[in-house]
Amino acid sequence: MNNILGALNTTSIGASAPASLAAGSLWVDTSGGVTAYVLKFYDGSDSITMGTINTTANTVDWTDSSVTIAADWVPTTCGTGKAMVMGF
Repeated sequence: MNNILGALNTTSIGASAPASLAAGSLWVDTSGGVTAYVLKFYDGSDSITMGTINTTANTVDWTDSSVTIAADWVPTTCGTGKAMVMGF
C-alpha cells in the first residue's frame, strides 16, 4: 500500500508545490502559464528547477547552467602523455 501511495505522490502539477512532497518527487509548476511550465525535482528540502516546458511550442528548455563533477574525477595521462579523464 505504501508503494502505491508513494507512486501517486511522485508527479503533480499546479501553481505551487503540493503539500505532501516526498524526496524524489517530480512536479510541474504552472504559475508561469502554458509557455513557462517549470519541471521541478524535490530533493527532500528544496524544489530544484530541471527545465521549462512550453506547451504552445511543444518544447523543453533544460536548465543546465550548473554542472557538478563527482569528487572522484581525476585527470591523468596514464603514462601516454595525453590527458585522459577517469571517473564521473
